[in-house]
Amino acid sequence: MKAKVIVNPDSKPRRVKRYLKPSVGILKENGFQVSIHFAKGPGEILCVARDSVRQGFEAVIIAGGDGSLNEGINGIMGTGVPIGILPFGGSNVVARELGMPLHPVEAAAVIARKRIRKIDLGVINERYFAMMASCGYDAYAVSRTSMKIKKIIHRYAYIWAGLKDFMGYRPTSITLDLDRGKVIEQGTFVVIANTHYYGGWHQVTPYAEIDDGFLDVCVYKGKFQLGLVRFALNVLSKQHLSMKNVRYYRVQRAELHSSRKTLVQVDGDLLGELPITAEIVPGAMDIFY
Repeated sequence: MKAKVIVNPDSKPRRVKRYLKPSVGILKENGFQVSIHFAKGPGEILCVARDSVRQGFEAVIIAGGDGSLNEGINGIMGTGVPIGILPFGGSNVVARELGMPLHPVEAAAVIARKRIRKIDLGVINERYFAMMASCGYDAYAVSRTSMKIKKIIHRYAYIWAGLKDFMGYRPTSITLDLDRGKVIEQGTFVVIANTHYYGGWHQVTPYAEIDDGFLDVCVYKGKFQLGLVRFALNVLSKQHLSMKNVRYYRVQRAELHSSRKTLVQVDGDLLGELPITAEIVPGAMDIFY
């Protein structure tokens, strides 16, 4: 099998330096004809993945984190070419969701078995996502995150940005139209998820599955900043769904809008602003597991 391995060298560089070569070695020992590309900046992984399909590669393997994987998915979506994960990122949510080893060499051994699983993807404005989209506070935190700091402390850079700029955040009212008017809801923080893991081991949408044909939507309805702190603490203790100002839905389509500027992030990267329409695409992607 002819495979393109696309590497994000900023995903824990020391780890990449130590484990990329033995990971690729395992692939080669198991019949993969490997070509390696080191990405140099945002957006390049998407372009290289797309070009790899045009060049006749039969598999695309992403050596990086969830953001890198998102680019790879968007590069090959609709081609039928399977994607693989060598988890070098900070959270590696999709790898966790699939039960993949989080050590790259062990993950390479799993890919080498060439087992394929179909997973769902969400899509917003032609941007596909494997994990989740959200609007409200965490999208604000993503917008305030320094890429320089992210290279050093990885996923904790989002937490630092959120804490540092917490007092500058003002919640906005978000209106949700779920499954074409079946439910109309209001909230100030919304997570639309395809996976039950979030930012590592946390579970904002604990009933989400990556291949069940649904998006799980968690809506926080509180209107004040300090309420977000309580919500976050309850997420950590897995008690947030019992809060009176939290709602949970399973849908195939969600339309969101707001009368004020409200940011949206997808798989950890800023997408833009509301309004958006999110939909599930069942069985959209083949992935090694």
